[in-house]
Amino acid sequence: MLYKGRVNRRPNDKPALRRLASPVAALAALLGLALAGCGGSLPPPNDQLAESQAAIRAADEVGAETDPQATLHLKLAREQLEKAKKLIEAEENESALRLLERAEADAELALAIAKARATQAQAQEALKQVEKLQEAGVQ
Repeated sequence: MLYKGRVNRRPNDKPALRRLASPVAALAALLGLALAGCGGSLPPPNDQLAESQAAIRAADEVGAETDPQATLHLKLAREQLEKAKKLIEAEENESALRLLERAEADAELALAIAKARATQAQAQEALKQVEKLQEAGVQ
């Protein structure tokens, strides 16, 4: 029966192409997941390894070892870096990548803490100098 140029269909009546598209899409998705699961591993995360090592070096150069909190995060970063290297050797690159990202984040946190402490120390020193000048009568 025609109604304004359209064919009236029952609600459960889908065109043949639509009935076929749903199972085909599901099969394609399952096939893609299966291919990704076997043999679709990541390449070794060499770039992230270099970034993590650079972040650790930067924290070392700023003097993160002088602050207890920064030292803790730097130690965690080094441990994660070593574990990640072992995972790369075992070709568990996805886990290694996650560990390297954590190592970089911990090293950057150690760097930020060390910089904040250094800035805080400089501010304290500046305040002491201002107080000395005020005591001396210089306004």
